Amino acid sequence: MASRNQVKNYERVYSLITSPSSLLAHFLIWQVIVISIYLMSREREKFEPIFSNGVYLGVVGLATLSLTAHLFFIRTDKKFDKHDKIYLTIFSAPILILYFSMFINHDFKSMQSLTLLFILLLPIAIWKTTFDKRDDGVFLVTILGFSILNMVFTIFQVLNIIPVAQLNSRDLIIESSDRPTGLLFNAFAMSYAVTITLTIGLVLFLRKSRQRLSEALIVVSSIISLILSGTRTSVWLGLLIVISIISINKIKKFKYLKISIPLILILLGVGAPFLFLGLGQIMGNPDWATLNGRTQMWSCVTDKANSFTPFGVGLDDAFPPKFCAESGWFSNLRHPENMFLLAFVESGPLGFVAYAVLFIFAVVKSIAALNKRVILPLAITLIFLLSNLIYVSLFHYLPFLPDRPADRGLFNFYLFYLIWVWVLKESKDKLEKKL
Repeated sequence: MASRNQVKNYERVYSLITSPSSLLAHFLIWQVIVISIYLMSREREKFEPIFSNGVYLGVVGLATLSLTAHLFFIRTDKKFDKHDKIYLTIFSAPILILYFSMFINHDFKSMQSLTLLFILLLPIAIWKTTFDKRDDGVFLVTILGFSILNMVFTIFQVLNIIPVAQLNSRDLIIESSDRPTGLLFNAFAMSYAVTITLTIGLVLFLRKSRQRLSEALIVVSSIISLILSGTRTSVWLGLLIVISIISINKIKKFKYLKISIPLILILLGVGAPFLFLGLGQIMGNPDWATLNGRTQMWSCVTDKANSFTPFGVGLDDAFPPKFCAESGWFSNLRHPENMFLLAFVESGPLGFVAYAVLFIFAVVKSIAALNKRVILPLAITLIFLLSNLIYVSLFHYLPFLPDRPADRGLFNFYLFYLIWVWVLKESKDKLEKKL
């Protein structure tokens, strides 16, 4: 009898580990552990670091190995159809092209990174499986867990109880201080992350399911974190997404109106930074006219375009110190605050095109879902698009490389890359069942 119970318990554990949602929960656990140890290894005034940076790097390595191994345990109970193969080809192309560029440029050390292997295999592992009701429940719990814990970390950082991951001062609601980074390494990344959780929470809440309390907590905690982030573009985009979600839910008639209102509002959110850029040039506002210096980095890349043709410079040689500026903040940046241009530097024109095709494809598929009144794929896709136009949320930040100012690896933003792939797959599968 005892052995039979042990077998049943083993089967339950194995079933949980092989479910795709277990990867979400597993990733969140490591995200919390990694950022906690990182914050406790940071040197701040009046703050004695508990852990050394060596402990942090060791944990990053262990976490990356654990998550990569988990990919091979996820059940494979779905055969790829023609559309699945198109999705996977487009989502895999940027990393495959980067591998080719690294090989051409003899960047063999970077090629051995588990971080890149995980990024490459993640869409395949998720697309090869099917979601069930238990996966939906774990998905909700993971989003709730991130939202609540991120809010707690954010509040503690605003109150200077714990340090922020990256110094970046701005006038917040309370006072002028370093912007909170929550469970992530950067205030921008955190603001985009909570915009995604806000979107998911509100969409689920308006479906009037049995989990409305959890969904309401996601919405409230995400709004608090978003406001405290002090990131204007994310706050603006979040506001427009909220209006879009409510409008598509409330408008019962006028099919084209239901589709056009969310589409126009969300596109306004994505285009807002470039509107400010134009206004800044007209009004003579240097911060707006350069998007806080980003255009300097963009010009740096375009002025040296011949150096990155035809196959880029690989990963390790991209953006060495003082590549674009001799001093100041931008002198140490390892990216141009734009993922498309970063891909151009690392992988040449092919890398740039691969990312452009990825987002064009994702937007087209998301608009098709919007035609069925499913707004979540488009909202998250456009959040990712904005974050990669004026930030680098898909930057790999490979750990253990020399002269790197950040060893974040997967924990920069890839939990939300997993969520993005999840939402796109779930949307595709559900719409196909309705046909």
